[in-house]
Amino acid sequence: MKGSVKFGLILLAVVLVLIALIDATSKKPIIWDRTFDAKDKNPFGAYVLRQELKHIIDQKNTTIERPLYEYLDSAKKTDVNLFFYTSYFSMGEAAEDKLLDYVNRGGKAMIVAEEIDRYFLDSLGVETDSFYGYKKGVNIKSQVRVRLMNDNNKIHYGKSDLGEVFKKLPKNTTILGAITYKDFALPNFVAVQFGKGTIYLHLTPDLFGNYYLLNSASQYAYVAKSLSYLNDKPLAWYDFKANMDQYRTPLRVLLMNDGLRQAWYVLLAGLVLLLVFRSRREQRAVAVVAPEPNLSKEFCETIATLYYENGAPGNMVAKKIDYFLHDLRSRFHLDTLTLRENEFSEELAERSGVFLAETQALVRLIVRMQDAKEHDLADLKLINDTIEEFKHKAKMI
Repeated sequence: MKGSVKFGLILLAVVLVLIALIDATSKKPIIWDRTFDAKDKNPFGAYVLRQELKHIIDQKNTTIERPLYEYLDSAKKTDVNLFFYTSYFSMGEAAEDKLLDYVNRGGKAMIVAEEIDRYFLDSLGVETDSFYGYKKGVNIKSQVRVRLMNDNNKIHYGKSDLGEVFKKLPKNTTILGAITYKDFALPNFVAVQFGKGTIYLHLTPDLFGNYYLLNSASQYAYVAKSLSYLNDKPLAWYDFKANMDQYRTPLRVLLMNDGLRQAWYVLLAGLVLLLVFRSRREQRAVAVVAPEPNLSKEFCETIATLYYENGAPGNMVAKKIDYFLHDLRSRFHLDTLTLRENEFSEELAERSGVFLAETQALVRLIVRMQDAKEHDLADLKLINDTIEEFKHKAKMI
């Protein structure tokens, strides 16, 4: 055996011993990743919820480990209640249509997610918005609480950030829970009647994680009461990770275990070192690669031409107004939901330095454009010129 090979093997052995010692003596850090997975024991995993489910719902609960479309396609009866726990709920239109059909036939489904696919929400007639779109500068740790409408107990929500709340709900909806701030409440948990069944939507998934379930009895009771709407039938928990491609690899056992995963990476590194020591050093010719041309200008011209030839003036007017209001929120920290109130124009004039009369004229024009059902090119030119003139005077450009 050549000396370089022996040196490589000895170096690999030393690295393995050092990694083993460091791993055995070091304190593992707390992982705050929001996985919401039934196998994860980190603060925002769902291990505790999955283990306690048999006590909360005393039924023969199951786990769905195959694609939702395939599972629902074979479900002739609505004999289980479906449960989805994830950060972002999006199953694809075909699977979501199958889910809606299942509920329409008398089934129940609960979706606990911070964000829900727009197609699915539109099918229910539901709209969401950010909590901070309503309330800015709120101290979550000291001012915000979460509660169920049929329970006076308020849950402290201090380890997480606030996400979405419901903005628009259909008439056949029951508000089951809300995020409260002083005397102000925004719904985060609702039941939507759909056909013969019900879909429960909850937008604060952190509350169902390990941290909150173990933190206090009141927080455990909050989750138990939320899930009690599904206790009439066995619950089928949809396992998102079981349907991910990475869990179908033959190496999944190695990659799921911390120690085995580290050993696998060390083995790969050792093989690379072995190849390096055994290979002959060669200097390859460096190919001359011409830089990619900057086609940003041509791209903008193409998009502008498409809008000019095919774009609807009304759509462009709406986008121009939306972008301008976004600039006002970002630059002057104004609540544009109060656009139609007199105080808005006064506050905008004060913060922008533009005369009040000009500011009021701009706001009236925006309101008129928003209320108009149709627009022509003259309207588009008017709103564009007026907004650009205001931006120059307010030094926004």
